[in-house]
Amino acid sequence: MDQEIKRCTRCILPDTLSSVTFDEKGLCNHCRNYERDFLEWDRISDRKEKEFRAILKKAVSLNRPYDCLVPLSGGKDSTYALYLCTKVYKLRTLAVTLDNGFLSGPARENIKNALESCDADHIFYSININNSRELFREFTLKTGDFCTACMRGINYSIEMAVKNFRIPLVIKGSGRRVQYVSQIKEVSNLNTASYFANVIRGTEAGKKFSHFSAGRRRGEFIKIAGAIPDILGISRSRTMRFMTQHIGLYDYIYKPYPEIVEIIRREMKWSDHAGSVEHLDCELHDIPFYKDTLKIPGITAGTFHRSGLIRQGLLKREDALRMEEEELKEKDPPAELFKYLKNSDITPENYARAVLESDNSQYEPKYQKIVRNLYHRFRRY
Repeated sequence: MDQEIKRCTRCILPDTLSSVTFDEKGLCNHCRNYERDFLEWDRISDRKEKEFRAILKKAVSLNRPYDCLVPLSGGKDSTYALYLCTKVYKLRTLAVTLDNGFLSGPARENIKNALESCDADHIFYSININNSRELFREFTLKTGDFCTACMRGINYSIEMAVKNFRIPLVIKGSGRRVQYVSQIKEVSNLNTASYFANVIRGTEAGKKFSHFSAGRRRGEFIKIAGAIPDILGISRSRTMRFMTQHIGLYDYIYKPYPEIVEIIRREMKWSDHAGSVEHLDCELHDIPFYKDTLKIPGITAGTFHRSGLIRQGLLKREDALRMEEEELKEKDPPAELFKYLKNSDITPENYARAVLESDNSQYEPKYQKIVRNLYHRFRRY
């Protein structure tokens, strides 16, 4: 491994990331933030579970058609969220899945098995793959990445169901502890409806997908207002009557992923189909991680994920470094990239140029960036 690259003494994040800083012990800012938020999780875990139960109790008391909505991708985290909502907390649950044409076969099988294993209702929102390709092409050429377009589709399907059924609570299989990339500024985008609208404005894709960002001001206000209780240390149940609350499950209930996988294998007939337990829901899942390696020297497709696992105590640093060393020797793009580029009529040269030269900040509303940064800085546990 390149000895000139300085890496965090706890995880493996390199100094080639401009947003990474090290203290006198060589500990990076992401590990310090993790310590601040989660080092004493055992001390506060009972309190967080009580808060979670209070949120659920409030949702049930509103007596809406559904107590909660779970976005279901077929991956381990969304399946676990569905398991908890339906089989542990006995909530009236609506699951929502977006298929933009790239939902994987294993994910479809997991979704089928999960729904057969519980009593949740389900909405399957499918987008014609030709339309998705047009949208993804626009995003790829303008921003070097298509993930934000995909996430906007997922969020739109959630928003549509929430509005139609007046659902008070959205429970996602996510949380700050397991969001390995969202705080890495070099590779994360502002995933909002306004960002989406700015990218597709004036394009053919914009004519087909403008509804994905309709009413974005109100939706973004609701999410900002919903985050204020987290900053002030107030329960989300206080404002649920007036606006839907979006919460990450792992901010309240946390188990290491091997324990989660064991539970959903047994209770929801979930399978990794002899592959990785991460990102099996998307046929294009390796492309975004390869994209990051083009932009940042000294990282692999697994650097951020492995760093997160080290912080959680699920991977030893020496093992992660050994994996990094092996992967740094492999420079070949993932096979699905060439298929994606061919179907999208994008040359490898144009793709590389978009990844390396795109200025995504031009599409990001400045006030939303400020709000996001304040939220992650001052959120309380």
